[in-house]
Amino acid sequence: MIIECRSCGVKNKIPVERLNEAAKCGKCGEHLELQDKEAGQVDTYTFRCMECKTKNKIPAAKVNSGAKCGKCGVQLKTDELFVPQPVMLTDSNFDSVVLNSPLPVLLFCWAAWCPTCGAVTPIIDEFARESKGKIRVAKLNVDSNPTTASKFNILSVPYLFIFDNGQLKEGLPGGLQKHELMMKMAHYL
Repeated sequence: MIIECRSCGVKNKIPVERLNEAAKCGKCGEHLELQDKEAGQVDTYTFRCMECKTKNKIPAAKVNSGAKCGKCGVQLKTDELFVPQPVMLTDSNFDSVVLNSPLPVLLFCWAAWCPTCGAVTPIIDEFARESKGKIRVAKLNVDSNPTTASKFNILSVPYLFIFDNGQLKEGLPGGLQKHELMMKMAHYL
């Protein structure tokens, strides 16, 4: 996250994991405030409660300080925001990673023998890095995981699926460019 110092105007890059610590400007040493300069609001994450399925907006500064669901009061497992991406799926972890995800999921189905998959993989990896904390990106090798591949009737690769709230929302054959992925996933944020 980039935070501009109100004293000297220098832009400071602060890792999201360190937002709860007292951040200081690298140039003048003044304490950095976490407010967005345009809206006057703190950056937030949208996170789904897995008990009542309500979407909660969590200020970035409070991610590590015990956020609770606004509807049912259950402690939210915000560590899910920082799971390394993309997540490699198997038949055994599909339900826990995709169906029980508090974030919308983009599932990339691929195979080692597919040249198009090889061309799309760097796009998926870059999208995964840029959308960390907002969207969970997962990869499924259809040859190594035939149970899940047959469950969703994957007959050609690459294939993309979008899941939200544990439900399949869209299936997209072929690969998409990064800006197309962003536009498709914007609806689920």
